[in-house]
Order: sequence, then C-alpha cells, then structure tokens
Amino acid sequence: MHHTTWQPFAAAPGARAPGWVDLHMHSNLSDGALSVQEIIDTAVRRRLTAIAITDHDNIDSYALGKDLAQKNGLELIPGVEISSSWDGSDIHILGYFFDPTNLQLNTALERSKRRRLLRAKAMVRKLDRLGVRIRFEKVLSYVHGGTVGRPHIARALLEEEYVKTFQEAFEKWLGSDCPAYVDSESLTPMEAIALINNAGGAAVMAHPAHTNRDDLIPMMAQAGLKGIEIYCHRIPSASRRKYQDLARRHGLVWTGGSDSHSERPGAPGIGSVKVAHTVVEKLLEARDRHFAEI
Repeated sequence: MHHTTWQPFAAAPGARAPGWVDLHMHSNLSDGALSVQEIIDTAVRRRLTAIAITDHDNIDSYALGKDLAQKNGLELIPGVEISSSWDGSDIHILGYFFDPTNLQLNTALERSKRRRLLRAKAMVRKLDRLGVRIRFEKVLSYVHGGTVGRPHIARALLEEEYVKTFQEAFEKWLGSDCPAYVDSESLTPMEAIALINNAGGAAVMAHPAHTNRDDLIPMMAQAGLKGIEIYCHRIPSASRRKYQDLARRHGLVWTGGSDSHSERPGAPGIGSVKVAHTVVEKLLEARDRHFAEI
C-alpha cells in the first residue's frame, strides 16, 4: 500500500531544542477565529516547535501554511479532525501525517463538507419555523470557504441577539435534544480511522473524557487507532490517569493539544496545554510500525 513519506521537519543547525507542541487547534477554515497565518505567528511567538491545525473535515490549512511555517522554523504537521458517530454518540477522530493529496481522503472530506452544508441549512430552516430568523448567508459569512458547523449558526444567533452567549445557543436551540437540532449523517469511527490509515496517517481519538465512550476504545484500537488525547484542556487528573491506563492496555500513544478555537480571554489559547515534542516521534513510530506490519 502506498503511503506518504512525510518526515519530521529538519530544524536548522543551532535551532532551539525540541520543546512543546500543540496537536489540536482550529482555524477560520472550520470553526476557529484565527487565520492559518495568525495561528502560525502565535505558535512561533510562543516558541512551540510543532503544531497541527486540525480543522473539522477540512485539510486546506496544511497547503496554506506549510511554507510560512517552514520559513519560521516551525514544524507544521498535516492535521484534520474527522466527524464520525456511533450509536448516537459523536466521536471525533484526529488524523496526522497523512498525504494531503490522497484522493480517497479528499473525496470523503468533500462529501462531509456537503453534508455539513445541508445540515446547517436544515437547522436554519427549523429555526425559521420556530420564529428565530437568521439569514443563511450570514452563517456562511463566518466560514471563509471552509466547513460550516453549528458554531457558525450559534454566532449568528448571538449577533442577532436571540441568545446572550454561545453556550445558550447550544443549550436552547442547537444541542442534540434541542428544537432546531438536525441529526448528522456521518462516517463510523472505524471508517474515519481507515481513511486516515489509508492516506498514510496516524489516527487519534479526540477528547475521550468529553466523548465518554470508553467502551469503543478496544474496537477502535483493533481498527488501527494509534493514539488517544490525554493532555487536554481542564481534564481532571483522575480522568487523565484512567486514559493513560486504557492507552497502555491497548498500545496507544498519549497525545494532546489545546483544542484552541480563538485567543479570546478565558478560552484555551494555542500552546496552553503542555505536550512534549516526543509525542510527535512516538506517533510517527506507531504509524511506521503499522505500515511495516501490513
């Protein structure tokens, strides 16, 4: 099976020693507030050695940012966060080191993008029937050509003063048991893992404590999952220990990141979760072992 020969960025002689990385963040190509350039500038300013921009169902950030990152001595790892669901639960699978030109991956992500667009339209229609009138064009104006999601609808509700906070938009209208919610048709976690593996990447389960589907971890590990996010924003130490044990049991790498969506006060900023650069090497080793075995 062909897979990408993505290799770690070779730092220039005299560059700073491998330090901290952030492997989970979002740009304005999905539901983040910062552009790819602003993210790279911030990561360089905070002296991170590597980052992955993991937009939802969208890998455009890598092509946009790789030259700029390299120029600044920052390792930019191809990244994505793929939406999947199982038995009514949303499971997000992060992908790293994949070949961004992989046809199967790009086709699946385009399909997801279309599904997200149709779902967002259906939710705006539902809101309209409930007397909450926001223009779909307004929702799309926040998307910057990337993937549309519920946070964009929440932002429109906030700006039109139907709600006072982002959280209220989800609690009142957009959450899974709310009147404007529309179910999403998506991949299974196993399909998302296969897509990443087939594109030469390493698949990681995002924020397991938030997802709360520990029962699926053995099955996902069997399907080729390589890691699990253990270093997350505000994860209690008891939860972290539990996931470290689960990761050990299933041979998974401990990864993590800030899941930063903006630099707003109170929000987790880029690099706010401390993750050592050795995680990048361990994930690459796990990926390479996988390809050596097949």
